[in-house]
Amino acid sequence: MSLDRIIVALDQMTLDEIDVFLSRPENTLSRVKIGLELFVKYGPDLVHKIHREYKKNIFLDLKLHDIPVTVERAIHSLKNLPIDFLTIHISGGEAMLKAAVIEARKSIPGCKILGVSFLTSLEASDLTTLYGISNMNEAFLRLFKTASESGIDGVICSPHEIGLVKKHYPHLLAVTPGIRFASEIEGQKTQDQKRVATPKEAFDSGADFIVMGRSLTKSTQLAQRIAELS
Repeated sequence: MSLDRIIVALDQMTLDEIDVFLSRPENTLSRVKIGLELFVKYGPDLVHKIHREYKKNIFLDLKLHDIPVTVERAIHSLKNLPIDFLTIHISGGEAMLKAAVIEARKSIPGCKILGVSFLTSLEASDLTTLYGISNMNEAFLRLFKTASESGIDGVICSPHEIGLVKKHYPHLLAVTPGIRFASEIEGQKTQDQKRVATPKEAFDSGADFIVMGRSLTKSTQLAQRIAELS
């Protein structure tokens, strides 16, 4: 596994905790994810700080979802921010996705737009209750088809849908959260994620990038954990 394909989620961390984690000499990981909570609290300054001081590639996980013009303007407000990935909900529809792509190419060139399918915190029963979904694969394929036709660069999906993406839309990047080390899954330490897998399982299934959070940020044996990913 290439460490360049690991994205570390800095969720639920304070500024001091982020500085300590990113300053650890054994932390050789090059990509981090800044989620909605951190961005709302600290704004673009945090993105610039991490990029400038720690030379990290940044995934801004905002999961934008609104009418096309609002999403377009939100992306314009990110103009020239040093980010590699930005998330947007596929369920916002093709017009919203296309507007996002057009604006992103102008305001944050080089940033890839990733479409969120269904959150990995949702179980099959949740999707049935919320959306009346009885055939999970068909539901995911409809979203992936919309993602492909809109021109976005990839999708966020659980480990269980990677195969669907790569079979039908191999040009889309598959970025996968819900990743835990085998020992965590065996010990049922998966926090709020329901559809989980190990790093090896995700990459073997075709994931281009995986996202890991507390498994790394809270680890007291970070060097050992990183070695497991190498």
